[in-house]
Amino acid sequence: MVGVGRQHSARYTHTSATRRSRLRTRYVTAVIASALFVGALGVVPTSATAAPPGPTLPVEFDLSRYQPVDPERYRSLAYADNGRGFLRVGRWMCQIGPVYRYVGCQGHPATAPPQVRGAAISGDQQGPWWVPPGTTYRFGAPTGFRPPTLSVGSRVTLYGVTCTAPRRDTVACRTGSRALIFTPGWHKFFFPSGDSAHSPNPAPRYLPPRLQYWNQLPLNPAPPR
Repeated sequence: MVGVGRQHSARYTHTSATRRSRLRTRYVTAVIASALFVGALGVVPTSATAAPPGPTLPVEFDLSRYQPVDPERYRSLAYADNGRGFLRVGRWMCQIGPVYRYVGCQGHPATAPPQVRGAAISGDQQGPWWVPPGTTYRFGAPTGFRPPTLSVGSRVTLYGVTCTAPRRDTVACRTGSRALIFTPGWHKFFFPSGDSAHSPNPAPRYLPPRLQYWNQLPLNPAPPR
């Protein structure tokens, strides 16, 4: 009886080991298959602490989305206007030039400080700055030139500045590394990393998720000329 018991125990041990071996083989096979499936989908697992990607191009500045228009239609020929360009998108009026990469947009988004009259970028060196009341900065043409409307889906480039009309009542203008977006509900400013010569952006909760993180524009595509 002892011998029979030992033989039964040996057979049981051998069977249990075989089952464990089969289970390990199935588990490893499943893991490999899962990895191959994920790889086939082009999905690369990332850790929660992985660094975020670099700044992406906001749709407001993706020029492939916008039809270029003749800039001369937006440039005032009057001597007193000094060659500046003017445009309107919804409630916003923007002016470009006459100095290279100077642009300002008049209006008051909901996230702007009280009483400011608009914002301006100076030669790609400073801004966007809010323009408070009582300053010498003037919006609008001295001669009364009426800014043509930039239709939705269009863009115009003057003096190294490109302005787009992404949506009704939304305007976006950029120089080289600086830019602004005005909508009725919020504004967004872009400026170089580490720069302090600009006004602040609103708290992220007031911005669309796609614009909450980066205050910089990508290096590519190249800025307007």
